[in-house]
Formats: sequence, structure tokens, C-alpha cells
Amino acid sequence: MRTSYLFDHPSPCRNCGKVAKKHVETHRGVANEPYTGNMVVVRKEEHVSFGKECMNITLWDGETYIQKYGFFCTLDCASDYANRTVRTFEGKVAT
Repeated sequence: MRTSYLFDHPSPCRNCGKVAKKHVETHRGVANEPYTGNMVVVRKEEHVSFGKECMNITLWDGETYIQKYGFFCTLDCASDYANRTVRTFEGKVAT
């Protein structure tokens, strides 16, 4: 079951207001190979693995953001929002 949602803007969490994170991909490769694609390089890490210089590149398409739990940043936010909504519909004061 897919719970994460992709947005074309940094959509805020419906409970706490925390903005959605950039939807990124991490690629591994050999160091000194420049990235020539059309995505935005967010992070570039170089390290040595088994005697070879390697590199991890984190890329973002420049448009897509993600909330991990639908319209919420965490399961706690989703649960809190749901509980407040139920209390509101039942006519009880939300705390």
C-alpha cells in the first residue's frame, strides 16, 4: 500500500505545518565522473571503498516534493489530526 504523496510544491503537513521534503534519488558511481544529466545535484559525497575512489550523488528533479504519510509528515501527525477531527464531529472540545 502506497502512503507517500508527491507534490509539485512544498506542501505543508496538514497537522503541524512542516513543509514536504524534496523527492530525491541517490546514485553511486566512480569518483571523477562528472554528472551530465538535467537534474539538480543536492549532495555529492566522495569516499574510498575497497581501494577505489567512489562517489554518491543525490539528485532532485527541481520540481517534486514528498510527504511520507499522505498529507502528513509523520504517523503521529496523521493520528493527531484524525483524533481531533473525530472529537470535533462528536461535538467535544479538541485538546
